[in-house]
Amino acid sequence: MLLSAIRHPGKALSVLRALARGRWYKLWYPLRGIRFEAGRNFKVRGRLMVRGPGRVIFGDDVQIDAMVTPWTYSAMAIIRVGSGSYVNGTRFGCQQEITIGPGAILADARILDTDFHSTRVNRHSADAPIRVAPIRIAENVWIAAAAGILPGTSIGRNSVVGFGAVCTGAYPADSIIAGNPAQVVGAVPSEPDRGRER
Repeated sequence: MLLSAIRHPGKALSVLRALARGRWYKLWYPLRGIRFEAGRNFKVRGRLMVRGPGRVIFGDDVQIDAMVTPWTYSAMAIIRVGSGSYVNGTRFGCQQEITIGPGAILADARILDTDFHSTRVNRHSADAPIRVAPIRIAENVWIAAAAGILPGTSIGRNSVVGFGAVCTGAYPADSIIAGNPAQVVGAVPSEPDRGRER
């Protein structure tokens, strides 16, 4: 590791900076009364804007890039991001629960467990019902940019959510998911494609 740092000082400095920013966020938010915690080797290369009365928990070895906004809207709300995940510009809106499994890749997508407003005609009334349902994303899921993950969605492990897909409902493991409304359009290959050159 030391030899690698000597050979690539710029990369080593970048990692140290990201770790220092991660440590700063881990100290700064709790000092302000914000219920945020992150595990070991938390790296922040972009910006992390945590808001709201709920809890935000990141596992070990989570990396943050671009502007990530885990926002909660109730004291009971909880956003969990599993260890080894890469979160790149993702926006969260959580009234109840959003759980992301380990090893996720999350792009500039929207993950919302609430509709925020009622779909009923009387939506301006305080009595109008608003859909709220937990979101569960299993391990090793990749969610591409501009995707929308709506209330009540569950996505099985190893699945890929394509660019701009709008997901609602349950999706199985090892699936490629695309479209609006999103559907399973194929299976995730279990073996690498050795015939193609990069």
